[in-house]
Formats: sequence, structure tokens, C-alpha cells
Amino acid sequence: MKAVTCGYSPFGKAALTVNVYFINGLLIDTGQSRMRKAIIDFVKPLPVQQIVVTHHHEDHTGNLKPIKALFNVPVYGSAKCSKLMKKPPAISLPQKIYWGNRPAFKITPLTSNTLPTTNYTFEIIDIPGHAADMIALFEPNKGWLFSGDLYVNTTIKYMLDNESIAQQIKSIKKVLQLDFDTLFCAHNFKAKNAKQKLKDKLQFLERFYAEVMHWHLKGYPPKIILQKMKLIEKNSIKIISNGKLSQLNMIEAVIRD
Repeated sequence: MKAVTCGYSPFGKAALTVNVYFINGLLIDTGQSRMRKAIIDFVKPLPVQQIVVTHHHEDHTGNLKPIKALFNVPVYGSAKCSKLMKKPPAISLPQKIYWGNRPAFKITPLTSNTLPTTNYTFEIIDIPGHAADMIALFEPNKGWLFSGDLYVNTTIKYMLDNESIAQQIKSIKKVLQLDFDTLFCAHNFKAKNAKQKLKDKLQFLERFYAEVMHWHLKGYPPKIILQKMKLIEKNSIKIISNGKLSQLNMIEAVIRD
């Protein structure tokens, strides 16, 4: 098992880093193009036999082309990921600044609910919500869960404009049925108390959902609900992303769901 953690910021220390994992010939995600040199340096000496991406977002697929050129091995993802990567959706300015963009790429859709390596067999778990195409990889004999962006943190302060809180709640409940004790999060590795961390995230999302619905059913619009919940919008991110990243998106996601 090997991993590299990379982060970039034009203004001091990176607020959020990205993890790229390698296990038994399998590379899980390829990181952000902003950190290409460090990630390529990490990957070059590895005996990569296959690649899987957890979802299409640019901090997971940013280095697919140069890594594919290095190894010429199969690159797998969900069927939805394969479709999305044929013509990747446009990203906001903050995403371009912190992660970098990614070009279209031909991903081979997974046709089985397992992905074997020489020594392990990973179960493929659909976990939509953060992204419609997101998957997790679960190794039952080792108790490992490679969870993409299902966790990230126990609380969150903003979302993309196409995320679903209801689906994230369902996805977390689904993986909590699995027997794992190590969480290989793409941003926040947890070697201990992994299930509790996900339970904490679930509790946060459920409470947030319930509070938004409380005010929504009273007839308040999203911007007023933001005030009622005493949430402080990070307007700089909202403005430069043209609304694609905001706390208001979280409220609107609940109402949409």
C-alpha cells in the first residue's frame, strides 16, 4: 500500500489536499493536474497494472492522460463516469485555480460488481450524492473502504450546485452496513474510528436536512432559510464560482430533493 497527498493554493497553505492510493497494482484516482509533477513522480516507479477513478471530478481525473501514457493500462470507472468523461462538465473558476481542469478521456465502464487484483478483490459500491457517478471500493477481507468523496469531513460548508444531500445520506447508510475499519478517503484518510467518522457526517447531514425542511415547510425561501439557520455564506467563493459553489446550494439541494 502506498499513497501520496498533494495540495495546492495560490495563497499560502492548501486548505484541502488530495490522496492518490496504490495497492497491489491498482491505482485509485489520479489527483489534480495542479500537482501533476508530484503525482507523476509518485506513480512512475510503481508497477501500475490498472487504474480506477471513483468519479469524474477534476481532482480525481486530472492526471489520467499522462499516467495512461506512462503505463498504457486499463482505466475503469462507473458507466456514468465513462459517459461524463467523454465530454466533462465545465468547472468553476475556484476549481480551476485549486485543482486545475481535465480533458475528455475514454474510461472503460465497469461491467462487474467486483474489481480483482492479484491478492485482493474489491467490491464496487455505488455511492451517488456528491457526484452521480461516484463509487467506493470495499475489500471485505481487509476491512478497507476506498470512499472517494463520501466522507471528506464530518461537516461541510458549501456544495456544488448539482449535489444531492438525500442521496449522500442514503449512500452513507449503505456503506455503514459494511464491515470496515479503515477509511481511505480521497481527502482525509482515517486509520481509526472510520465508521464513527462516517456516522458523524451522517448525523450532520440529517440534522441539516431536517432544519432546512422545517423552515421550507413554513414557506421561507432559500436565502431567508440561510439567515434563519444563522449560516454565514463565503461570498468570495460563491461570487467567483458564479454560484456553482456555495452554502446556499446545500439548502437548495434539500428543497430539490
